[in-house]
Amino acid sequence: MGVKDYLGQLVGGAADIGLVRRALEADLNDVDPCSRAAKARLVEMGLAPPAALKALAYHRSYDKYGYVPAPETLDRIVQLADREGKTGHLTACLERPFFLVKAAWLAEHAPFFIFRGSSRAEEVDALILDLARQYRLLFLEHSVGSVLWRRQTNPSRLRRTTFWESKVLDPLDLIRQTMEDNLEGLELSVDFHPFNFARLLPEEIADDKREQIRAACERTGVKIDIHSPIIGPYVPSPDPGKGKQSFFDPAKALGIQLETIQLARAIGAEAVVVHLIDMANSGPLLQLVEAAAGSAVRVTLENYCHLPATQDAQTYVAFLEDFVSRLPPELRARNFGITLDLGHLNIEGDDPLVGAETVGRWCRDRAIYLRVHATDNYGRLLYGPPHYSADVHANVAGRGINSGLIIRMLRSMGLQFSVVAEQIKPLTREDVDVIDDAQTGGLDKPFEAYVELGRARLADVEFDAFLAGEFLEKDAYRFVAGLHDVAALREYAVYRRIQDKKFLSVDEAKKLSQDFMKMPARLKRDLTTYIDDLLLPVQTETGTIRKTQLDLICQNLNGALFWTISSEHMNDVFETDRLYRKDEVVCEQGQTGTEMYFIKEGSVGVFLDRVQVATLGLGELFGEISLFYNVPRSATVKAAEEGTRIGVLTRTDLAKLLESRQPFVHELVFRLYSILPQRLRNMNEKYRAAIQKLRLVSGNDSSELVLLTQTEARGDWLGADFLATLSVDDALTISEEVLAFETGERIFDEGDEANGVYFVLEGQVAVSVAGNDGKRVALAEIQAGEIFGEMALIDKKPRSARVETLTPAKLAFTGSETFEAFIDSRSDLAFRLMGFICLSIFKRIRRLDQVYSQLKEGNGGRAAT
Repeated sequence: MGVKDYLGQLVGGAADIGLVRRALEADLNDVDPCSRAAKARLVEMGLAPPAALKALAYHRSYDKYGYVPAPETLDRIVQLADREGKTGHLTACLERPFFLVKAAWLAEHAPFFIFRGSSRAEEVDALILDLARQYRLLFLEHSVGSVLWRRQTNPSRLRRTTFWESKVLDPLDLIRQTMEDNLEGLELSVDFHPFNFARLLPEEIADDKREQIRAACERTGVKIDIHSPIIGPYVPSPDPGKGKQSFFDPAKALGIQLETIQLARAIGAEAVVVHLIDMANSGPLLQLVEAAAGSAVRVTLENYCHLPATQDAQTYVAFLEDFVSRLPPELRARNFGITLDLGHLNIEGDDPLVGAETVGRWCRDRAIYLRVHATDNYGRLLYGPPHYSADVHANVAGRGINSGLIIRMLRSMGLQFSVVAEQIKPLTREDVDVIDDAQTGGLDKPFEAYVELGRARLADVEFDAFLAGEFLEKDAYRFVAGLHDVAALREYAVYRRIQDKKFLSVDEAKKLSQDFMKMPARLKRDLTTYIDDLLLPVQTETGTIRKTQLDLICQNLNGALFWTISSEHMNDVFETDRLYRKDEVVCEQGQTGTEMYFIKEGSVGVFLDRVQVATLGLGELFGEISLFYNVPRSATVKAAEEGTRIGVLTRTDLAKLLESRQPFVHELVFRLYSILPQRLRNMNEKYRAAIQKLRLVSGNDSSELVLLTQTEARGDWLGADFLATLSVDDALTISEEVLAFETGERIFDEGDEANGVYFVLEGQVAVSVAGNDGKRVALAEIQAGEIFGEMALIDKKPRSARVETLTPAKLAFTGSETFEAFIDSRSDLAFRLMGFICLSIFKRIRRLDQVYSQLKEGNGGRAAT
């Protein structure tokens, strides 16, 4: 039903629709949250009170926020209030038309964000009634006693954020908590969050509440900032797979942003944080700064991530340079600033330490106001319910990002700034102490002096796997060596290598960082030499590295493949159970395995050479690498309790799972699609190293070709295609053009930039890489019906191999932009394409693994010695 039709239905023949619309428009500018004047006018025109309420809510939702609620939703909520009675919480809340808007948004978003794709009407009703109860008791009629409020003395130099706060609705309670915790201040997040209805939009905070907030801050000394609306309802559909966040780009939600600045002025906020999304459209952002003119409010632009245009530090500063040139000097000095989010730099591929140095220099040289979002961000954004648009954060006390070190560096530049523990929940005492120590601890030299000291200390360092290249050349790294020592810089380099692994899950990266932090110094020194093996759980079998400790860490990781699957689905994934008695062996060190495990009940002990070195408990996974590689187990695992129940997943089980229509299989396919290219690249390197070793031992230059042919004759590793195949018609649907090649033509070479993906319609092509001696190493022959060139598009790396035609060939070609747009569409054909690519990579991994094993066997194990 269209907007006009619904309003016409509500009005009926009782009133002139034009007069009704004018009353609704006037209501948008009324500061009375109960809209008493508009309700009275509509009732005078002949509308029944429920119809007037629904008309006000419907018009406000679509006209102001761009979201069209279903009339049935509004009807249901009003009927629910009637059933609850006149004294009910919902009836009291519906005195405010915006509450009906908020309740309708929540009711329509809940099936996707709260109930995970399915819900019953009575569940949604219960949710709305609970919202009304909390809204009334914790906000509308809530009183915050101020008798015991006191002015802070020497507060910790850290501000909390309310981003994840779901139990406290009243900002006055948040101020009180901040005072009691003796923190410097808080950053109040305002928006509509689909799975956190405690969040408030500016219009929900009435004038009397605004005055109370200002008075509370003045009385306690708590400083307050505002994080502007960033989420909003999903339009045109609440389904996150189809809708888009209506507040995501501030330039496209300017009215709500301007309301936020008015709120900031009213409550005495120091800053309003606005995400920098569209760097080509600075006009609306200039309007926001102008709206703060005449006040002490600063509009600060926060660097953002996961956008078409990468906002690394250099790009961010280039935009800011142009932006400030457009600001009048008074606005620039009094009402503008930036919020540097260290986690967003990390997501964009910048080392936050180096990026912060770039931004810090720019702020210092131009006297620009600076704020910092401190965090410990371990990965890219999660874009799936219930974490839609939520950064992957842990705490500020870890080492995913060394927030304390970055703060000290910025201070050494002479900068003074506030620090917010952004999106951290719960905020621990350790988090507070880390930032407070960094903000207040003594620094006896300026930045440039620390850099020169670091340069001198690094001058005598011998080349190694870490302290080379940029770690010897960039001033930010020299600062670390100057502030602490060379050993501290080397340890920092380890954590950066952990962050740079693109396809580690959040839990994996955290576990690796924490394991490394806990190790004795001697073991740390040993491990830093072999960090690639620490980070990517692939067994090194050429004999060049012996690394039982490293494999143990990998065994303790949560399975990277399954981190997107919710806990309730894990029992479906690991459907096969095994029950173990205490001390019964689950898997044996040195034996080759083909399955992985999920602990459902009890716990297990991990043993290296009969010495217990770790314990794994409920919900942990181990043995994931056995799904991909035929490698010996690096540890023995035994049941630590009687009746330990363990779920088992074999390669065949995985095949059946991917073939099923379980609701989470699409996410599993996408995860496979994301991580398998790196696995195959690693296998290519492993294979190349083995071939090189074989040549040294036997002098036989053609052995790998014979073995490759023998391996291909064995057939696929599962005996049948277990992911959806891609037909020729499918390939032509996706492709942009069909290319013809003669025998011996080169299609692309190692190191080339990836420009697209190829599907073989007719003929054969050969894949090879250059060995260390310059001779070609054959990796695969690709037949009609297979795909190649996709890896470089998935993981954004240069071409990893040369591809040449073995026969005349016709190839369907899809350019990189078209390919990425098609994958992002998440259509059924897109998932079939991803599944087809996963199958192709699985085949190549298995083929290389078999070749590698044959090489060792054929040379009596000499290649592994």
